[in-house]
Amino acid sequence: MVSPLKRFFSTVTLSGAVLVCLYPFIWMFFSSFKTNREIYQPTLLIPENFELDSYLSLFSDQYLPFMSYFLNSAFISILQAVLAVMVTAAAGFVFAKHSFRGKSLIFAIAILVILIPQQALVVPLFDWMLWLGLQGSSWSLILPGIASGLGIVFFTQVFKKVPNELLELAKVEGFSVHGTFFLLLPLAGPALVTYGLLHFILSWQEHLLPLLLLDDDHITLPIALAKLRDSSHRIPESVGMAAATLTLLPVVVLFGICFRKMKTALVHLALS
Repeated sequence: MVSPLKRFFSTVTLSGAVLVCLYPFIWMFFSSFKTNREIYQPTLLIPENFELDSYLSLFSDQYLPFMSYFLNSAFISILQAVLAVMVTAAAGFVFAKHSFRGKSLIFAIAILVILIPQQALVVPLFDWMLWLGLQGSSWSLILPGIASGLGIVFFTQVFKKVPNELLELAKVEGFSVHGTFFLLLPLAGPALVTYGLLHFILSWQEHLLPLLLLDDDHITLPIALAKLRDSSHRIPESVGMAAATLTLLPVVVLFGICFRKMKTALVHLALS
């Protein structure tokens, strides 16, 4: 049994660590209500007056069409995450429960995709999208993101834990391979949510590929945030802070909604 003294020190240490991690985000949020003079005082946390001008300017498209870029990011990230979950879950099921020629080689290629730096794939990917006639559109970012080596490895480990007896039972009942996959899919529900959220976050924060593959009408929030950095200081710093706060909001909300299922999936993988 943990003594009260140890519990007290553990609570204090954990609280301090959480505060250190959260402080930059708290400062960013409060800075969205500050003037430039207040922002240039890093030790000043709470603004003198809580003004909503920076948020109003974003929604009124005063400096850039923020909502258009926000919807572009949401469309790309959500669709890419959903399609990646579907494709990689199916691939992981096949790798985990079926044998076929070249299985080890293809799985090694999936691992290799994880290890190769993204920068090394930029030029071939750009040429491929140009050849397909998709360069500049949202699909030039969605389609490459579906093929995820990380997702294949993740779901392979997930489906390895599904008892083979369930596959034999489904086979006896006359289910095809596709039917068996969809029958067993609810068992991997927490894993589907976990990887879907992970892929969404990676896509939401992606900077390099949107910069190279998207045209001005389809750019995403990370590129838009860079446009708010004005060396002439024509755009108040609070506008950039407000945009960064709104950009962080979907990730925080989704994490709060999916936390229980993520915890279940991660604990299950850790105990296996």
